[in-house]
Amino acid sequence: MTRLLRHPIRLFLLAFVAIGLVLPVPLASQASGAPSPEDAWIGSTLAAMTLPEKVGQLFVVNAAGHSVDDPAPAAVQANQAAYGVANFTQLIEKYHLGGIIYFGGNVQSPAQVLGLSNGIQQVATSQPRPVPALISTDQEGGLVVRVGPPATVFPGNMALGATRDLSLGYQNALVMGEELRAVGVNTDLAPVVDVNTNPLNTADGARAFGDQTNLVSNFGAAQVLGFQNRGAGVAATAKHFPGLGSGGDTDSGPVVSNRTLAQLRQIDLPPFFAAKGSGTQQVMTSHLSLPNVDPSGIPASLSPTIVTGLLRNQVQFDGVVITDALQAGAIKSLGLSPAQVAVKAITAGNDQLLEQAPSSGAADLDAAYNGVIAAVQGGQITVARLDQSVTRILREKWRLGLVANPFAGPARLSSVVGTPPHLALAQQTAERSITLLKNRGNVLPLAAEPTKKVLVAGLTLGASLPSVDTLAAGITARGVPTTKFATGFHPTQSQIDQAVALAHQNDVVIASTYNVWGGDPDDQAKLVEALVATGKPVVVVAQNGPYDAAYLPGVAGFLAVYSYQAVTLNASVRVLFGEVNPTGKLPVTVTQPPPSTAVLYPFGFGLSYGR
Repeated sequence: MTRLLRHPIRLFLLAFVAIGLVLPVPLASQASGAPSPEDAWIGSTLAAMTLPEKVGQLFVVNAAGHSVDDPAPAAVQANQAAYGVANFTQLIEKYHLGGIIYFGGNVQSPAQVLGLSNGIQQVATSQPRPVPALISTDQEGGLVVRVGPPATVFPGNMALGATRDLSLGYQNALVMGEELRAVGVNTDLAPVVDVNTNPLNTADGARAFGDQTNLVSNFGAAQVLGFQNRGAGVAATAKHFPGLGSGGDTDSGPVVSNRTLAQLRQIDLPPFFAAKGSGTQQVMTSHLSLPNVDPSGIPASLSPTIVTGLLRNQVQFDGVVITDALQAGAIKSLGLSPAQVAVKAITAGNDQLLEQAPSSGAADLDAAYNGVIAAVQGGQITVARLDQSVTRILREKWRLGLVANPFAGPARLSSVVGTPPHLALAQQTAERSITLLKNRGNVLPLAAEPTKKVLVAGLTLGASLPSVDTLAAGITARGVPTTKFATGFHPTQSQIDQAVALAHQNDVVIASTYNVWGGDPDDQAKLVEALVATGKPVVVVAQNGPYDAAYLPGVAGFLAVYSYQAVTLNASVRVLFGEVNPTGKLPVTVTQPPPSTAVLYPFGFGLSYGR
């Protein structure tokens, strides 16, 4: 017991396994030696499949539309340009697809998503080989949410790390999984288990639980259990192997990490071992290049050394491995054809290829799909290797219960999606996560009275995520005269001048920020510095990682809130007024601006109001 207490996640895992909440892993065969129903279905299905049908199982693809036969001209035009088909139905039939992924453009409402999901399953199971589809999306909470309100939206991973509460991590994932399954989504491309050791990492930031391996391992394992709980029943996907936390945004172009194999084993790989220990059904590979691990410098997703050597052989993961989107800048920069990329991904050890259609023009799917078929016919990929991946994919579909029933019933929508207990859990998580780093002169909490006027200025992210509007509405609701002034990521000098003029007319300034170091030049930082120069007390609400604190030394107050979602911003207002006493603790260390490593705020730091 003493050893277990040193590793609290082990006790956590044992508790949930003991009460039978984790999805069971069926035995490969029955005691009599006869194949189990699972193996019998997989064997018979695989034996009946043609080569094109097998290859289709390897692809996870997005399409435009809100229903499988959406007649909207914009959706039809986008699908014709990308795939030469009009809709989801024709896309699945043409390529025998094994997986579909939803992005925000596919989502209007829970009922609409449910109809789309059931339509996809109807098409998939009406083919000559009726195989249900893996329907996936990225529902991480916080910075990455595909199915938004009225579904429950959670503050995200770094917010969870700031709470230090593994049970909240588990419950957040459980609810996200339940609500996804209620709308027919059976696979979540979450959790992110990267250890975010690079403060300038625009790919992860607050999508990561933190920068300490143990914290990330424990929360990642807890979330895998939550997603795959019997009541939720979605496949979890630990990402981005072998860890993107030391890197950056591979969507934009090549990213190189100098991590050695020894460093990977010490820092980045343990969360994947922990996720495997919790039974994660999927792992996603990243496009990060690690020349000290694979001297070829090829992105991890295409590297046999990393996918087969590390993930398959050392982590010993035998579930489904899916690539990150193969249209990323890091892949495009290689100058390879879509067919070459697809073949390299399979020969590296991946099972599924994530193919994302461009916003306009032809997608890579046709060339990639036919390239894999040609590679099998030419012996570059053996039939045995192809069957290995298809078997893993079919096994996951069986274990998710899709073979028995691929459809979701509409009766669960009202009883599961966005219910008061779920929304209350999201609020509780947000309130417990908010971290007070600075409170000079006890500028906080604010008084809820009409004698002080407040300006809310800075970054807002558009109509769906209006940060400044949400903060201002919450302050106004407390009887405080409020002015709002929204900018984008790059406030102009004219906007800065306008904000300064407004600050002079108010008593306190609330500044909304998001990666102030990410501009070129640092326009957000210039805005905040100009507001500070007015002499008015400025309180920052930082909506990604807390690293903004290193670039804004003159502010009077600083709240790290880790998300721009409404649930977080509303909780931030409650903290601003002292209705909630901040209790969050930093899940990362904040240093002086890199490359300096001088510590400003250590891991675990967090102030509270003195009462």
